[in-house]
Amino acid sequence: MSVLTEHLAERLKAAREAKGLSQRGLSALSGVPQSHISKIESNAVDLRVSSLVTLAHALELELMLIPRQALPAVSSVTRSVTPKPLPSRAEQKELARIQHKINDLVESAPGTHFATVQRRVREITQVHSQLDAGVLKKIRRVVETLASSSSENAVSQAADTIHSLRNQLAREAAEYKKPRAPRPAYRLEEDSDD
Repeated sequence: MSVLTEHLAERLKAAREAKGLSQRGLSALSGVPQSHISKIESNAVDLRVSSLVTLAHALELELMLIPRQALPAVSSVTRSVTPKPLPSRAEQKELARIQHKINDLVESAPGTHFATVQRRVREITQVHSQLDAGVLKKIRRVVETLASSSSENAVSQAADTIHSLRNQLAREAAEYKKPRAPRPAYRLEEDSDD
């Protein structure tokens, strides 16, 4: 399977998940069998243009060929209108646990600098990608350490650690979303008229 086909399959899956549709739900909307959608998303079959068009229309997407020079502008516009994917159940549970721990800390020590930690956690949810439950567990552990030591230095270190984990998530999301240019199967050599 080509890199371009894999990229299209990933985009279709991301669009389906962003709409909160299961493969079965997309199948009902598009008329494409759920088993075929599963094979497309797992790169087990070649994606045919007819299937791509049908699935794209069911997901309220349009296919268009654009000049390569216009790609940055089109990418910017589509990022601005694409809804942020919803966190998974595990990620939602971790976010709720983190928020609960922070609320407990603020109630137990209202005059401390936990507002910075709260802000850093809010920044985590603004990363435009699926959150990583493993990273969220690390953040929860950092917040839990503040229960034993709520000194200004400990709170500052916790905020810095959370900020660096947020940056890690953002970098991973940016690397994941970078479109890979398709490589040509062959290259024409220029003939010299010597």
